[in-house]
Amino acid sequence: MMVCKPHIISLQNDRGTQYQAYIRVQNELAAAYNELRDEVAKQKWGKTFAELDEKQQEAVQMIYPQKISEAEPKNYGGGSKSAPAAN
Repeated sequence: MMVCKPHIISLQNDRGTQYQAYIRVQNELAAAYNELRDEVAKQKWGKTFAELDEKQQEAVQMIYPQKISEAEPKNYGGGSKSAPAAN
């Protein structure tokens, strides 16, 4: 069984990033992993990843483990998005 090279996708966003944009990026990352996992599943078993049994899915996940690290957001845009002070 071929396992992909160890990797971690590091995600860091701007503090001013809108939630919808953040979710779109998360969804794209998940879709990329799903696409890779589907390719392996189809090559080995002729099925999509979702159609595999639990043991087969675990085997595919060992080949393409989903490793996403989320770093603390930064102020890339230059503006400060700090919370208002409590009274």
